[in-house]
Amino acid sequence: MTLAQERAATRAGITAARTNTLRRDLNSLETQRRQIRELVTLERKGLRPATKGRGTWDPNKPTFGGGGGGVDSPLTEPVDESGVPLREYHPSMTITSSDGLFTMELEPIKKLTMVDHSGRSIDFIYADPEPAPEPEP
Repeated sequence: MTLAQERAATRAGITAARTNTLRRDLNSLETQRRQIRELVTLERKGLRPATKGRGTWDPNKPTFGGGGGGVDSPLTEPVDESGVPLREYHPSMTITSSDGLFTMELEPIKKLTMVDHSGRSIDFIYADPEPAPEPEP
């Protein structure tokens, strides 16, 4: 046996020993053995014949009032005789820019009323915004 063959045999032996040890060490880290389960077989698409649905729909029955009908788009905002939107506002507040050069008075919207396509009224009610604290001079 030549020196090269001897080294190759040694390398093969060490590799086999390390592989065995590595596999054993990795398996020892598992606290609970994996359970091998069988996959559920799914029925093929199109094998089941068509069936009649179970739900019944009555077009004369209204869907709102607990029926889960939801909002009927589009939403529109109604206006009064003069063309002004019907809105309610929080008390006006003055906002000052961060550099103090500009001030602006505005009325935050309190309640916005919209009407859906079915004629039902939907109210959007907004919280009263807290004004930012006045900067100290």
